[in-house]
Amino acid sequence: MNKKVSSLLLLLVLSVTDAYLLAHPNLIGKIGVLVYKHSYIRNFPRALLTVLLVVGVSLALCELIRMFASRKAGSIFYSWLLAIAVFWFGYVFITFSTFSYRITGKAFIYGAHLLPCILAGLFGRYLIRQIMSKPPYVELVPKEKTPGDALH
Repeated sequence: MNKKVSSLLLLLVLSVTDAYLLAHPNLIGKIGVLVYKHSYIRNFPRALLTVLLVVGVSLALCELIRMFASRKAGSIFYSWLLAIAVFWFGYVFITFSTFSYRITGKAFIYGAHLLPCILAGLFGRYLIRQIMSKPPYVELVPKEKTPGDALH
């Protein structure tokens, strides 16, 4: 199977899994979703749309950077995106370690942690590909010899 197709299939499976986990909190988590008006994860279709939108926009951003940015600029962009995803994971970890979020159910907590992990993996993969890629081929054309070159 093509690497690109298998990567997209993996992203799709992880996104569906994340949406399922986010859409299935326990009773206290459902009350919290209603009270705090998290309508984007109220049910599975909305959670799936939200997760696919976030992952799709991130994937499109990575592809645009890959196509239009130079090698150095692309590495910097991917590093920033990876740092943001890692920071987001840390924020989610600290937030869901508090008592009020710990009682929302394990599935909901795992779903909240999974989305930043998906994005960190995506950005990290593009960063590694950018670093490991060979620079564009530059053909070195020999300079024509002039009579003054013999002295140097």
